[in-house]
Amino acid sequence: MNKQTIPYHKTGYFSNLMLDYISGKEIIQPFYNNPNSIEGYKKQLEEKQFSEGNRKVLLQSLTEQYQGLNLTDLVQKNIESLNQSNTYTVTTGHQLNLFTGPLYFIYKIVSTINLVKELKKNFSDKNFVPVFWMATEDHDFEEINHFNLFGKKHEISSVQTGAVGRMKLEGIEDVFSQLEETLNGRTGLESIVEKLKNYYQSDKTYTQAVRALVNDLFGKYGLVIIDGDDSDLKREFIPFIQSELLARTSYTAINNTSEKLENLGFKKQVNPREINLFYLKDNLRERIVFEENSYQVLNTVFKFSETEILAELKNNPERFSPNAVMRPLYQEVILPNLAYIGGGGELAYWLQLKQMFTANKVEFPVLVLRNSAIIIDNGTQKKIEKLNLSLTDIFKSEEELIKAFVKAENEIEFNTETNQLTEIYTAIAEKVKLIDASLEGTVNAELQKSLKSIDMIDKKLVRAIKNNEEVTINQLKAIKDKLFPNGSLQERKDNFIYAYLLLGETFIDDLMNVLNPLEQELVVIN
Repeated sequence: MNKQTIPYHKTGYFSNLMLDYISGKEIIQPFYNNPNSIEGYKKQLEEKQFSEGNRKVLLQSLTEQYQGLNLTDLVQKNIESLNQSNTYTVTTGHQLNLFTGPLYFIYKIVSTINLVKELKKNFSDKNFVPVFWMATEDHDFEEINHFNLFGKKHEISSVQTGAVGRMKLEGIEDVFSQLEETLNGRTGLESIVEKLKNYYQSDKTYTQAVRALVNDLFGKYGLVIIDGDDSDLKREFIPFIQSELLARTSYTAINNTSEKLENLGFKKQVNPREINLFYLKDNLRERIVFEENSYQVLNTVFKFSETEILAELKNNPERFSPNAVMRPLYQEVILPNLAYIGGGGELAYWLQLKQMFTANKVEFPVLVLRNSAIIIDNGTQKKIEKLNLSLTDIFKSEEELIKAFVKAENEIEFNTETNQLTEIYTAIAEKVKLIDASLEGTVNAELQKSLKSIDMIDKKLVRAIKNNEEVTINQLKAIKDKLFPNGSLQERKDNFIYAYLLLGETFIDDLMNVLNPLEQELVVIN
């Protein structure tokens, strides 16, 4: 296996906000705390506070959540170490996508585990635990009910409602039938399919299946999996839920930050609500709003006075579910966390939250852009080599790549002629303006017409060559389709089964060897 890297800014797939963040541009610095560097982590360790009482609750909750699951010695050791004052976590999280969904689900976790290794090298007197946060309380079923493999979408249907983590895997047998049809007898995948069948069963919930699979894949690396849908953990968060209900400071703080980002030319990723909480029960997760002097749960009959909702919070904290902008705060309150690892879209909305964290007097974590990678199979690699394409070439748009290739192959270039034409018209303009300055505009207009004519000839010539180079053009298109399906990065479309097919049972070990979250470049694996 061969590793190459390309700077994110040369790929065309990362936002200006993320490029400015990872490059440490001064205009972005007010929106985060410490940078993703060893010096940044040193400062973060000095600032992070986490009480002994919180550690005991965390340890107890994790012990209960892992009941019935086979723990590796390293996972058990990591959980127990959370009770020690010198233990900190590095966290990533994701929705409960079917069969883990897109490949970057795996890259997130690998990045997290590898960052822990780097921190251990640099701070030997501390313990660091990689944590995967399961977004069990999300209720957008359409976002998690499918995965893509070899260009085909595999989907599970359901009429269940509420938090997806509590849903049963009804209809999973149909998904396995779809998968077997797609695999069509491919060898080398029997073990992973059997693993999926062991964990994804119709009587299991999404939470149970995802926890079991992720534990199987990453348990040997010490990954600790946490479910925020937990009564004891929510109880630790009661003061912040109460503040959200009564003071609604998040709304103002986030909007202030969002306005500052927008004034710098960046788009906001999330819009806060006045109350950023849901009411959660079986088959129900609906927004809490304050209307007509009472707290109401939308689309239900539930209505509370201030006294009643505070009593409900005290007696049943598990019924209060933070939304997308409150979940990060919840995470940082219940974990001794140093850093959060996420994709570009996630970190963009985290950058809207710093003022909210400050208002709640909670330390803001280091934000780490997860590793991104492209896996190139042997067949595609041979096509790339045959066509003599460079690493940067494959990141061009399909049209740009084809045009550049056919021009280079046929030695088509009108730059010399264009420059000569420009010089001629410039000389003419210099002469005519000595007699009548108004004619200079006429000369320049004629120049633009001539340049457009050359451009038109250029385009027609490229089209003619394309017709003669059909085989080569199809090879270029095949390369783009394989590495950038539907114009997107491979990691956002293909499932981890694809990586398993190419790299074998050691695919996670292989990824561990090439993905380093302190190296902020896209990795290309041949």
